[in-house]
Amino acid sequence: MVMKTQEHIQQRISFLQEQIESLEHFLPDTYQFPMTEMDHQQKELMALKIQDFYENLRND
Repeated sequence: MVMKTQEHIQQRISFLQEQIESLEHFLPDTYQFPMTEMDHQQKELMALKIQDFYENLRND
């Protein structure tokens, strides 16, 4: 498994936000996939931030 960095995940979130904004004239069902994926990426980013926080505490 490839280690994902916070920057990489943030780039994915930005991309998904752009895609969602470009769907303004589509039906709500069209938003479901990118919204689900963005939620997943945001959870993954938060998990990395929390992991980094506790690793920094341990190293201090």
